[in-house]
Amino acid sequence: MENNFSKKDKDIYMIDLHKWFLILWKRKFWILGIVTLSVLLVVFFMSPLFITPKYKSSISFYPNNVQPKSDETSTRQVMLWCQSNNMVDSITKKYEYKKRYNIKSDNNIKLNELYKSNINVRLDKFYGNIIVDVYDIDPEIAYTIAKDFPVLLNNIIINEFKRPYTLSLDAVTKALAIKDRALDSIMKVLVAYGADYELILQTMQGAEVTKGYLGTSEGSRTVDKEALKKLKANIEQKGPMAYEVQQLFFSLVSQRNDLQARYDAIFVKLIEEMNFITVVIEPFYNPTKVYPRILRTAFVFGFLSFFAAIIFFLFTELNFVRHFLDDIRRIKRKK
Repeated sequence: MENNFSKKDKDIYMIDLHKWFLILWKRKFWILGIVTLSVLLVVFFMSPLFITPKYKSSISFYPNNVQPKSDETSTRQVMLWCQSNNMVDSITKKYEYKKRYNIKSDNNIKLNELYKSNINVRLDKFYGNIIVDVYDIDPEIAYTIAKDFPVLLNNIIINEFKRPYTLSLDAVTKALAIKDRALDSIMKVLVAYGADYELILQTMQGAEVTKGYLGTSEGSRTVDKEALKKLKANIEQKGPMAYEVQQLFFSLVSQRNDLQARYDAIFVKLIEEMNFITVVIEPFYNPTKVYPRILRTAFVFGFLSFFAAIIFFLFTELNFVRHFLDDIRRIKRKK
């Protein structure tokens, strides 16, 4: 009995499958036409007339001697720099995104979104290197941006690294200017002491000049007592103040020399050439478009339209629907 029952059930299903096949075979040209039309529509609407194609070029590099600013790794720090506003401005301005993508407004949000859609920065989980995929409507520009990307990124990192030195150099420059003004003022006071009171710097040369002026040097036969008396009075009255000014002058000269040495050391750091990026895979020119993927999309739409057409024609056949429901009722009654 069970074998007979199973055999009848199989006959019922075989009859249904045969009916399905006949229905689909009768509509085969319609199904083929629907599939062909859907594929042609996909190809047409994904053509350059409606969607601008994009091309791709990639580059891979490692960070080199990058000191992270927090607990994050140097690789993560460099990836953040890749998405920074400075990098966005560098790429979009140098390669004229506004002009090439017809962006008329000055809204930087659109440029930022366009940058993120065209520049994909990702991490290679196996090797730890950074991969940058560059997309553009021009394959030559996509290759050029990928080639130029580590150079622009390196310049941004250099600016970040040298910013403290720049600030220090500005501070030292201002301090040098202050010392120069102070020295100029002291020099005027010293010149005034020499011109008005005949008091000059206490050096060997100054001592000899004084001896020659007074006639007290070796070989002099006459002594200018009036001049000697006047100089003696000037030394007694203005000597301490002149000496104080001279010591201040020497102190300022020493301080300025220290500042100049510091300035030279910082300046060497600023002009030093640095490289924080090591390229491991160079980009190459690829004239094959990567977007839109017409063949893959056409295949998917053709596959979906094929099954949609099958379902549509099966359910539009009233006999099929009725026999299908009758078969279900018959199986339930036999159970």
